[in-house]
Amino acid sequence: MYFEASLAEKARKFLRLVLKRYAFPPNDITIEVSTNCGQGCAVCFRGPLEVSPADMSYALFSKVLSEIKAAYGEGRPRYLNFVGLGEPFCNPELGAMLRLAAKTFPGTGLNLSTSLSSFDRAGFAALVRDGIVNRLSVSLDGLEPGASFHPFTAEVRGNFDYLKELKKSLPGFKVRVQTLITSRAGAEEAVTLAADAGAEEIQLMRVDLHAFKKGPPVSRPPLAEERAIVKAAAGLAAARGLRCRNNNAYDIFMDLASAFDRYCLTADDHIFISAEGDVLPCFYLREVKFGSLASQSLAEIAAARDKSDFYGSQKLFCAGCDIYKRDHAGGGGA
Repeated sequence: MYFEASLAEKARKFLRLVLKRYAFPPNDITIEVSTNCGQGCAVCFRGPLEVSPADMSYALFSKVLSEIKAAYGEGRPRYLNFVGLGEPFCNPELGAMLRLAAKTFPGTGLNLSTSLSSFDRAGFAALVRDGIVNRLSVSLDGLEPGASFHPFTAEVRGNFDYLKELKKSLPGFKVRVQTLITSRAGAEEAVTLAADAGAEEIQLMRVDLHAFKKGPPVSRPPLAEERAIVKAAAGLAAARGLRCRNNNAYDIFMDLASAFDRYCLTADDHIFISAEGDVLPCFYLREVKFGSLASQSLAEIAAARDKSDFYGSQKLFCAGCDIYKRDHAGGGGA
């Protein structure tokens, strides 16, 4: 969450990245409560990574929270993000999990990500009414009804309309729309939809290709065109009162800290906890397991991570990934 950090936090992050160190306990924690999903989006990594459908149990979730709590003592993480290679609303215990998280870490921001394809309207409204969820992040990767890589159905549009009305009566949560950078028309259409739905922010994300060894499911623009699309979308967003954020444009300090794209910009202060309780560097590196919160403490896992020399291995593990890089790592796509 670099864009929302204070100047002091950014300075500490810069030093960690330069020195190849990690924050402990981490401030940015992602918990994957489900790898189930009702959609078969072509841009999803679940298929290429052969991720089996599973829901995190409430018992395991409680154990995960207790280990995070033990690491923090009287403190708390800045964020708990509920996202992964699945739809969180597919887990029938999602509401109870979020309430437990809010009780365990009062004041911590709870960010819930969804495609709005499996959306529990009544359950979500109750969470908002009780002040549980701080932000809903909605993945919107295409507005075409029959799009093969993320269908924009009548149900999804209806849920956008519902969120707009819900914000009028219960304004205690924010909406962020995330969309892939595929074309200028697509990006601007997403900005317009986000603004019409009452969202506060839109996040532009590059189509990452390195999981699709048999060929990418969708082409992406080359770097110069990508930057032009981002500039046009940012201008439209500003005119509509939206914050516009681009994952591939930080600042000169982060460019230096990453050694100009050699190192990941999230590894220093982020952990990903899979539906099985495994602690990973990110949602993509499913086999790079530092340990499991099902049987270990977060401190034990952090010690194992420190010994693993993950920074030294990033050239091998992350060579094709450019989700957070300035330049294309894998060319222009199909």
